[in-house]
Amino acid sequence: MKIREKFPILRNNPGLIYLDNGATTLKPISVIQAETSYLENISANPHAIDYKTGFAATEIITETRVKTAKLINAKNTNEVIFTSGTTHSINQIAFGLKNFIHEKDEILVTTMEHSANLLPWIIVANEKKAQIVKIPLNKDTGININKLVEVITPQTKIFSFVHASNTIGFENDVKKIVQKVRTINPNIIIVVDCAQTIAHTNVDVESWDVDFIAFSAHKMYGPFGLGVLWGKIALLNELLPIFYGGGMSKEISEDLINYKLASIPAKFEAGTPNISAIAAFLAALNFLEEIKIEKIRKHEHELKDYLRNKIKANKLDLKIDFYNLENHAPILNFNAKNVNPQDITHFLDFKYKIASRSGAHCARRTEEVYGEKTSVRISFGVYNTKEEIDVLIEALNNIDKFLDVIF
Repeated sequence: MKIREKFPILRNNPGLIYLDNGATTLKPISVIQAETSYLENISANPHAIDYKTGFAATEIITETRVKTAKLINAKNTNEVIFTSGTTHSINQIAFGLKNFIHEKDEILVTTMEHSANLLPWIIVANEKKAQIVKIPLNKDTGININKLVEVITPQTKIFSFVHASNTIGFENDVKKIVQKVRTINPNIIIVVDCAQTIAHTNVDVESWDVDFIAFSAHKMYGPFGLGVLWGKIALLNELLPIFYGGGMSKEISEDLINYKLASIPAKFEAGTPNISAIAAFLAALNFLEEIKIEKIRKHEHELKDYLRNKIKANKLDLKIDFYNLENHAPILNFNAKNVNPQDITHFLDFKYKIASRSGAHCARRTEEVYGEKTSVRISFGVYNTKEEIDVLIEALNNIDKFLDVIF
């Protein structure tokens, strides 16, 4: 079966050109069937291991945890924590680290972060009277490592940054950045948001030597409502949970004053997990294992190169401002002169059935890099083709006719 044939939505929506993979990826039939199969054939609480279906549910969680650890090269399977998504994961990290942060401590972030990797740190910093420090960016390459070195101080406690920007497509060299940071201050806790890269390039927590990463299943051909937090076991032991409930305590004292938390990962997985989504996520991991991340990356790079050449050949850069044409992440942002970004996305949809995204993309400080508050974003996935890019180029050539479509 060819790749595109694995995605029912493409069959059910003839002509759809889906270029909003930065928001979420489409789901292959194997993922859809895995979730429905769980609900039809098992549908048990995984904590109920007294009967066969409950035991089967527990086995699914265990297998998915093992396969997730393999994907990111984590040596300890128990370091993989299931959450509701990247946002939940980063909130757990930020608020779970509150006891590590003191007055006048510094938290490093960049201006290209998604709000999920800014707001939690801002709130924690305000509460603890710590300071948020912005790291300067290079306009064309992302984090400026030389400038980064200059802002690290003995007060720097946490450095949280995105592997690849969800807006302008910068892909940061995590290993190089971490090595540089560790030589200056080895005690800094380093957090990496991998939401935009987990399905597009290799993520290797062992090689990177980071302390935490976060990502979502739905951006890697998996289900909604499920994410992953990975952390080094020593830090997870010290991290405070932000949710409390069933399954995450060992005992509660008779006077209802004292309690003991369960070991990791149960410590961070209070309540009934989203087990049908975990079953679907296992299918997504199998899908990625079958296709291979390296092949996906190669395919998406070829699409980006093809698009870049088409833009130059058609001289589209004369009437459209492209912000990250030379970057290798499968994301492209642009604005057409004198045309509102949302008008562009409506034009692309109504006239050409192209699904794209307009707005600030939940990264409101990115304007400090390019001076634009909003833009149009297109982002590639494994099922996109050069023929679809040809349609996009035709649409961009006719962008000045958007009023004919809208009115």
